[in-house]
Amino acid sequence: MRHLGFLLLLAASPALAAFEEKGAGARAPGLGNAFTAIADDVYAIHYNPAGLAQLERPELATGYSRLFMGLSDNSNLSQSFLGYAHPLRGGAQGTTAASWEQFSLNSNLYQEQVFSLGYGRRLIPRLGPGELLGGFTGKYLRRSFGTFPEADNAMIGNGLQVGVGQADPVLNGRRSMGAVDGDLGLLYRLPRYYTFGLQLAHLTQPNVAFDRSDSDQLPLSVRLGAGYRTLLSVISLQLENQKSPLGGLDQRVTIAAERWFPRLFIGDFAFRGALSNGSRDFRQMTLGLSWRTKRIGVDYGFALPITGVAGTQGTHRVSLGARFGSMSEQDESVEMILEAMRKLKAGSIPELRALGPGLIPSQKVVLDEHVAHARSLQAQAQYKQALERLNEALTLSPGDPELLKAYGRLNFVAQYIPSLPDYKADPVHAALHQGILAYLGSKDQEAVEKVTYAWSLKPNHKGLETFLKQLELATGLRRAATKAPADYWVEEQLTRAGTAIDEGRYREALSMSLEVLKKDERNVAAWENIGTAYFAMADYPRALKAWQRVYGLQTDPTRRSAARGYIKAIERVMKRRTEEPKPAKPLIQIPAEEIEREYNQGIDLYTAGRLEEARKAFEHVLTLDPSHVPAAKALRRVNEELGAR
Repeated sequence: MRHLGFLLLLAASPALAAFEEKGAGARAPGLGNAFTAIADDVYAIHYNPAGLAQLERPELATGYSRLFMGLSDNSNLSQSFLGYAHPLRGGAQGTTAASWEQFSLNSNLYQEQVFSLGYGRRLIPRLGPGELLGGFTGKYLRRSFGTFPEADNAMIGNGLQVGVGQADPVLNGRRSMGAVDGDLGLLYRLPRYYTFGLQLAHLTQPNVAFDRSDSDQLPLSVRLGAGYRTLLSVISLQLENQKSPLGGLDQRVTIAAERWFPRLFIGDFAFRGALSNGSRDFRQMTLGLSWRTKRIGVDYGFALPITGVAGTQGTHRVSLGARFGSMSEQDESVEMILEAMRKLKAGSIPELRALGPGLIPSQKVVLDEHVAHARSLQAQAQYKQALERLNEALTLSPGDPELLKAYGRLNFVAQYIPSLPDYKADPVHAALHQGILAYLGSKDQEAVEKVTYAWSLKPNHKGLETFLKQLELATGLRRAATKAPADYWVEEQLTRAGTAIDEGRYREALSMSLEVLKKDERNVAAWENIGTAYFAMADYPRALKAWQRVYGLQTDPTRRSAARGYIKAIERVMKRRTEEPKPAKPLIQIPAEEIEREYNQGIDLYTAGRLEEARKAFEHVLTLDPSHVPAAKALRRVNEELGAR
């Protein structure tokens, strides 16, 4: 009976609105539900269906919340969510989504359920400087309450203490109802930083009263939001307006912020918070944190009313999400940028590092993001776009000597070569890209040598000849006399074989490299490709023979030393495999997580410059999993650097 008063208010009084905004999941509530202009995950079906158009990978999410824990009457208020979003053709034809939400009081004493189907897509790809996205969510609302003795014995008096022996007209009537509803959303995205969102909730303004003769109409809710987003930060402002159940207009304003902290090998962490202020003395503070990897994420949210409900331990939320399918180009770019940022902070990229003298911490964060993004664009041979990013960095720190130096070199390159789209497949572009990266890293001698080599592959290319001449003037170095132009077909095959290895197409790499050996059986690069491919395929005897051939043919002392280290590593792997017993059934299966943890430790050691320890870590990974290609590549790199010492 202690919950009866609460139930009567829900069932019969408009003072407490049914299906009021309670939030979904944990991330958006951690932002005070100021998610209309963000809406970048599956929860967009709840907050702004236009945001579904931003998804490029399928997403599944579930969440559970305990609302206003610690109430004096021990009421158990909970909120649950389950949703799935599926982009059509990678989002090119929009994204569909479905979700189920449930609010309940003490399990089945009182329940509200929402079944939703949503769709979002790009409406106008070019509208002014940005693009317009739109979406719609169709909803079926269901509301019900359970059975209890008070339904047949109505209570009267202060505190509802006296039974009159007659059926309660409200609780003994219709126990459930359903209604159709819908939301409409728009999202306007500018090319950088800013987004603006609009959600119109409860478009049909359905009547959700239990008694058909009564009226409990859901008011139209209008939510306007503006967001400022960088790679790792979000600031959101949201305004909400709807008709108050007491008459007049309810208004609410929320300001929220979120900051991500990338930790590449253990996932990314985020902290967020928001403050809300509104009509009827509404004030609330929310906080949240998250952890995510490329595939899964866990969010936690906490809300505490500053005014209004008293004597509560706040609202606690937790949600779990998963993304499926291959990473989008945008996700891969973000990973490259985050890796560049980690290296920048570790100081392992001296040729492109911003000091940011005199900047406050928030400005330094944005500066680091610009520089890291420029670094990733350089690596992808997008020199003009990288220059634009560096220019934005210079607007924040115009006197930074490191930035000025990097900008001057990149500006020189971008004037002649804006980009090299075929640097992964075309040997000329591949050699030229390596030369440009050497120049950007202040390795002038290496830059001239590699650009000269690219020119030797295609000496009649006037643009390449012009760039080489200007590079000679800029560096004060002269190209060395070149031999007869190399066999273009051979270089093309080797370039494609190298790309095939990077992409895991080892048999193709073998085939192309063997074709090269038919024309030149002493081609060191072809033997290196063969050795790497065989090792990745766990064919260690053939891999060993290939690397022994590399060692015999190689004349450069540094690369010869690296080949010797690689041979020793393969021999150790083969020896351990020979010495290990071979039971009919494996006794212990090493968990993939443990192998990945060992590999990540090796990467951390390598980043810290502890090469000997890194080599041992990678060798141990290959002992646990001989087919671990990233560890094999990392070991090869470490051996090369150790040989150069």
